[in-house]
Amino acid sequence: MIEIRKLSSMDASSREEIIDRLRIEFKDIEPQVSRIIDDVRERGSEAISEYEKRFDKADLTSFRVTEEEIARAIKNAPRNLVSSLTKAAQSIHRFQKRQMPAEFRTRAISGILGQKITPLARIGVYAPGGTAIYPSSVLMGVIPAKVAGVPEIVLCTPPRSDGMVDDSMLVAADLAGANEIYKIGGAQAIAAMAYGINEMLPVDKIVGPGNKYVTAAKQIVQRDCDIEFLAGPSEILIIADRSADPELVALDMLSQLEHDVDSEAVLVSLSENLASEVVVKIEELWKTMPRSEIIGQAMMRGCTVLVTGSLEEAIDFANDYAPEHLTLAVRAPESAMMNICNAGSIFLGNWSAVSYGDYCAGPNHVLPTMGLAERRGALSPMDFVKIIPYQRTSRSGAQRLADVASVIARAEGFEAHARAAESRVKK
Repeated sequence: MIEIRKLSSMDASSREEIIDRLRIEFKDIEPQVSRIIDDVRERGSEAISEYEKRFDKADLTSFRVTEEEIARAIKNAPRNLVSSLTKAAQSIHRFQKRQMPAEFRTRAISGILGQKITPLARIGVYAPGGTAIYPSSVLMGVIPAKVAGVPEIVLCTPPRSDGMVDDSMLVAADLAGANEIYKIGGAQAIAAMAYGINEMLPVDKIVGPGNKYVTAAKQIVQRDCDIEFLAGPSEILIIADRSADPELVALDMLSQLEHDVDSEAVLVSLSENLASEVVVKIEELWKTMPRSEIIGQAMMRGCTVLVTGSLEEAIDFANDYAPEHLTLAVRAPESAMMNICNAGSIFLGNWSAVSYGDYCAGPNHVLPTMGLAERRGALSPMDFVKIIPYQRTSRSGAQRLADVASVIARAEGFEAHARAAESRVKK
């Protein structure tokens, strides 16, 4: 089923076909999503009730999760799951705290210069739910905002048909520190967070993964409400040499393919034998997975195995591809990483399962896809703060800066700027 191709002998169009992988197109659903957003803006909670009944089969008139529901979820959730989510939350918090940008204040020839870090006032996190549950996405969305100092964190997730949210989602939300939790899913949740409804104030920014309707809604509302980025189907690129374990490589590829029929998994192998062994393992293992039907469809379209004799060629291809997840299953992974400039998250060596990053290692699993890793990295506390520079110029500093500023101002044709600079010296 899976063809092995040589990277060096591929023509430019074949190479570009892999690199220009599936991009989400919203033209076919934009009118429908726009109608939902406009309806929620106009009718608020009444519209939300109708959409929840239609899409999530839940008959709701009030959407906020109560303290009693949270307490019941904490009591009823399996102890091993609560323990695992607690450990994951602690690891994520530690790592995100290290990523937090620092304030500084320094003395310069002009006086005092500095940087003030101010959190956003209110943010919204979307976590997919309903037929599938993603407590890990709750942790990954809420914790960096909490670390950044955001005082109001809203979580929206789809309810089940009985109008309840899965216990694991509420446990994760409580551990992460969400202030408000709402039983709202899909495009209507994005509209509610962006524009507010009767029981929910609007937010400054929306983050979190979702299906194409959620993603389309984020694209539409970003004219009025900031978002982190538009995320597409899951993807992984693995560079592997003879030191790699073919079964581990196969399982990492399958772990991404089981997300969705549009997921992508690419192997760039430095060994033909390894490539063949990985293909055998994939074809042997995929049918044993509960989501084998999804994996099978994804394999037909988005599973690619390439062979090259050069690590440099493999890295060049990886940088062009700019994957969401990049695994370097090679003898000297940290050395190879030095030449990587485009990746959402990097996994070094044979022991670094992408699953660890997905759930509990600490780095965020909300990552850029569809080549967006060329322009940005993972969700982090940086996404939830404003970096505000400040300056306090001394009298002697004004004398040093006035001539420089006034010359440049007049060159740009701004006389008032020039006089404002010079006036400090005259005073």
